[in-house]
Amino acid sequence: MSEPMTAVLLRAADLTASGKPRQAIDLLRPLVAANPRHAEAWCRLAGAHLDLGEADQALDSAKRAMVLDGEPAWPQRLAALALSDLGRHQEAAVAARESVRRKPGDWRCYVVLAEVLADNPDGAVEAFDSALHASQLAPTEARAFQVLGDAALRMRDWGTAEHAYRSAIKLDPSDADSKANLATVQRRRSSKPTPLQLNKVQVWRALRTLSLLLIGGGLLGLIAGMPRPTPYLGFFTGALLLCCLVVALRLRPFKLLFSLRKLAVTVSLLAVSALVLLGWTVALFFGATTMQPLVLSWLCAVVGGALVYVGGGRKR
Repeated sequence: MSEPMTAVLLRAADLTASGKPRQAIDLLRPLVAANPRHAEAWCRLAGAHLDLGEADQALDSAKRAMVLDGEPAWPQRLAALALSDLGRHQEAAVAARESVRRKPGDWRCYVVLAEVLADNPDGAVEAFDSALHASQLAPTEARAFQVLGDAALRMRDWGTAEHAYRSAIKLDPSDADSKANLATVQRRRSSKPTPLQLNKVQVWRALRTLSLLLIGGGLLGLIAGMPRPTPYLGFFTGALLLCCLVVALRLRPFKLLFSLRKLAVTVSLLAVSALVLLGWTVALFFGATTMQPLVLSWLCAVVGGALVYVGGGRKR
């Protein structure tokens, strides 16, 4: 890319970000006319059209970028937003899922998927899962938590919505929309008694930490215990179990952990892993020399950890 072209693209991006998309379009049109195979320029143009509410022009520009070599997911995200604005919600969801497929590590793809699914009555659960995954991929991005709060609000998950909006405000204190939505959530929660609800963000993060402790600690225990464990190994596994207990306290209220089947299976496997490890630790102090219980504990933790990864992410 030539330096003048770089300067024009940066200037256009600044204009769009500062609320002057029409001026950005005026800069970009001559650029794409002179460089019709420049994918980033077409994407910038599509974004500026979106900001102006010109969904048809945005979709045309995004389609031009799709057939060119460039960032693989950006045109799909722009097309999804344009299609959603045009009321073509099924096509928007297809484009958003394609952006996720092309770049599964990009939190922005999950945010767009959650946004376009918001207009689909049957997409609430997938929208929530996508927004949750975005917040896990980008814990320092206010936008990810804004969308998570919106998705949780639609599902009447007041606990998750309040946590998400508070996180968004902490990351961006000027976020007026999240402040207003947080007030709405608090008003609805206080208007009438509501049953206890899980903070799904906190639960999945705690389960992820718990699984990593059990898998990593179990593996270290297997290595340290070869070929024959000694009572001294019990001090290590005892400390590991204490760390697991501290993390497990974040799973409250415990009685709601079994309200979802996938969550119940995951919690059960990790609980079995910890209990077997506890029993083996006690047995070590009484002279036990077998490693089979530790192997069983580690295998349960590995399967539980795999379910944590699947359950804590979006539906695929």
